Amino acid sequence: MSTPSEDVPKEGEEEPKEETNELASEFNFFDLFDGMEHENDKDPSRIANKSDMISLIKFIGGFEKWNELNEDCRMAVVKFLEYKDRCKLGICSKRDYETVKSTPLDVYKISIYDNEKYHYSFREEDFDNVVVEVQLHHDFNSGKRFELIFSQLGEDTQIQWYQYIPKQRPKNRSLVLKSCNYYEEAVKFAEKWMKKCNFELKDIKIEMKNYPMDKSKIKSLRNKVPNQLKDVELVALDADREVFTIPSDLLNAPQIMQTSDFYFWCRAEFSDEQLLNLKASSLSFDCVNITDGGINEYIKRWINGKGVPKFKRALLWGNKARDYAELTRGLEYRQWDAAFEEEAAGFCGDFERVCGRGNCVQIYSKIDPYESLTLNVSSDCVAIYWTGHKHEYNGRTYSDYSIP
Repeated sequence: MSTPSEDVPKEGEEEPKEETNELASEFNFFDLFDGMEHENDKDPSRIANKSDMISLIKFIGGFEKWNELNEDCRMAVVKFLEYKDRCKLGICSKRDYETVKSTPLDVYKISIYDNEKYHYSFREEDFDNVVVEVQLHHDFNSGKRFELIFSQLGEDTQIQWYQYIPKQRPKNRSLVLKSCNYYEEAVKFAEKWMKKCNFELKDIKIEMKNYPMDKSKIKSLRNKVPNQLKDVELVALDADREVFTIPSDLLNAPQIMQTSDFYFWCRAEFSDEQLLNLKASSLSFDCVNITDGGINEYIKRWINGKGVPKFKRALLWGNKARDYAELTRGLEYRQWDAAFEEEAAGFCGDFERVCGRGNCVQIYSKIDPYESLTLNVSSDCVAIYWTGHKHEYNGRTYSDYSIP
């Protein structure tokens, strides 16, 4: 390895005081990650054997030729390094530093929340804080994760965490960042980790009352998120659920309109047109502008074979009084009477236990009358489920009912 340049801090070299906060908040010291090194019986780390090493050396041309590799190859190697090893490589030379900096970390999940007041292992009394969790591995129990607690200490920010030592009880560790606000520092730290992985996360969880958007870099996050997502979930804090509303222009984003599943535990200003153009097979939100006519058309598209492929359920919440005649206008349906309950062989009872039961009817497809939807209208929700499915047995065709 080449000698570290003057532009990159050397190991053991004293840092200027104004940089201490920056380096500390980057956590380029290793005891934070001691807890990621303890053995995990479920998924033990495998030590590379001689064959692995020969294969790797052959692939990159030998470590003595490290500086001759092109940047793409160097980044491919760095991509598989543990975080500690990345940090060590980053102080070897200016070029190594740039390679490490340019290679996104593989981070599975980042969580940041400010609604947990109880951390008795650090303080006996409750205190305001922000928790940041970074999970590097998809398996929560792998040990490849850490949790930091940010709180105010006078004019400074205190950061606390557990240091895990094999065969010993975890130790409480802390550091202090001078002259700064804990709330902003927690957000800054979390967003730095988002940037470290080039925003290529499988999961982001944010539960905060006053996220500092004016100083945040997360404002551009939506532009970095792929248009096609597997699922999206937005949850308003309990105190805000009745008043917080997602505006229509934000709902028009492709990440929402094209997602396969979404659940919004808050009000959402979807229009009838937006509802009809959603690609989600499973959805749930508190309605603001959805009309009875819009719901009727949504159902009609399904019975005419023009609905969302592999549709499962649509839960449209709200206390607005619904016109049942308008909801079912032009639809062929069957009331859940005693005859239907007997025919459905226990399905209605299961449905009531799992989904609740208001005014329920079965609405049949015009493409295949053995396929059907359940429309369940209650005081606080219009719920639509695909429950009736075509089956054949011993030459007999019939409808089988199940909860999606």
